[in-house]
Amino acid sequence: MISKDKHQKHVSLARPSLGDYGRIELGFLGTSCGIIQKMVHELILNLSSDYKMAYVDADHKEGDQLLAGEGNKDSLMQFPEVTELRDKIVFKRLDRRQENISVFEQREWLNNQELILINANHFKAKDQVLVIDPKKPMDKKLGKLTNVKLFLLQEGQTDIPDCIKGHFSNWEEIQVFKIGETNKILSFIKDFMKENQPELNGLVLIGGKSTRMNRDKANLTYHEKSQKEHVSELLKTYCKEVFLSCNAEQEAGFDNEQFIIKDKLIGMGPMGGLISAFMEKPDVAWLSVACDLPFLSQKTLDYLISNRNPSKLATSFLDSDSKFPEPLVTIWEPRAYPVLFRYLSQGYSCPRKVLINSDVALLHAPDKEEFKNVNDPATYEAVQKVLKKQ
Repeated sequence: MISKDKHQKHVSLARPSLGDYGRIELGFLGTSCGIIQKMVHELILNLSSDYKMAYVDADHKEGDQLLAGEGNKDSLMQFPEVTELRDKIVFKRLDRRQENISVFEQREWLNNQELILINANHFKAKDQVLVIDPKKPMDKKLGKLTNVKLFLLQEGQTDIPDCIKGHFSNWEEIQVFKIGETNKILSFIKDFMKENQPELNGLVLIGGKSTRMNRDKANLTYHEKSQKEHVSELLKTYCKEVFLSCNAEQEAGFDNEQFIIKDKLIGMGPMGGLISAFMEKPDVAWLSVACDLPFLSQKTLDYLISNRNPSKLATSFLDSDSKFPEPLVTIWEPRAYPVLFRYLSQGYSCPRKVLINSDVALLHAPDKEEFKNVNDPATYEAVQKVLKKQ
């Protein structure tokens, strides 16, 4: 007997919204590659101080020469399966002689880049800018037009061709600029980036074992309610949703599982909690806060939120000694998700080490005293007395 039930062979995971190269892609097509390259150069010239940018294009000349045996004899790329990494002082260059590079590797290469511009004459892009160029009609290439966000009219072009109008039911809603209106195009991209900035969720880290306290620190009371409730309410001011990051034992004590994220990586501490949150919702940024910070206030969180830098892997404070990042009051951008796994794969489970060795925004806290944590009964009693006097 053959079962009609659908068998799922692999565990279902929430997949981030990615193109072939990254999360925010903008492809240009519809005109010559030379015009696209010139336009991209102008955009990067004006925008690279605001965003981390990448450009994806094709260049077949050297590859064709190598395949024909006519390439530079000194180039290591004449040897199959060779990789060359060169330090060029102000940049590093990685050349790989490999015919099939998967999209999974490409995404890893460009993970640090916030905005990826693409020559969409050659490659797919999540979102597109279509240049209406009478010299390059698109009537036989309409299949390439999947998600156009902007029309650019080439010189001499005054309207949108009928074939384009017929391809898009919403063509009248798409903005139209002339190709030489650089300032308008720059404003469009800045608005596009704002629209694509990841939403912020809150993550209250309560999954520790509390061995020195001898009871669950998340249930301690400093502000007339449990600390897990207090911190959750603090974060709700800034976050779309707030979740409690807990271990399996704690999960059993919750009636409503809607805002609970149970550790999927057992025994990994805060690193496991962060990764578990990204596994649930990979397209949001996570504001992680430890539950054992009774002095933490809105003043510090206001400062963190107002100084968030989405171009970085994370936005964090320096700790109370101003020596190292404080990983447990930190905004982690979506690009941190694969990076956290990368560190785990190399034997590191400390989120502070990730921050130390990554491109992050580091802030000086308005009040470093707010980072004092409570780990034992004596400190708990002392902190309660201090708070009652305030």
